[in-house]
Amino acid sequence: MSRLPEIQINRFQLAILLNDEQMQVYKLMLEKGVFCRQCKGAAPKGILVKEIWLSNLNDIIVRGTCKVCNGNVSRLMELGEDKAFYKNANNFRKGLLID
Repeated sequence: MSRLPEIQINRFQLAILLNDEQMQVYKLMLEKGVFCRQCKGAAPKGILVKEIWLSNLNDIIVRGTCKVCNGNVSRLMELGEDKAFYKNANNFRKGLLID
């Protein structure tokens, strides 16, 4: 079984992948659920998203910077365990012609 590649996606592609409930969780996560090492806690004012990736397990990885201290942050949104999302993500990959 070949391993899926990690692929970088944009915000539009993310909106296609996530349903309304997942998008709300994503937005809340960015506002209050990303740990900043420099601020020593949740990024107080959220983060500025620089990159979004679909992982080899069909999870969402967000990389960016803290809006307060500009420190590098990242957050994993584990969605690959959700069978419906996993199938949707694989169909998305096929649409991009990426194996």
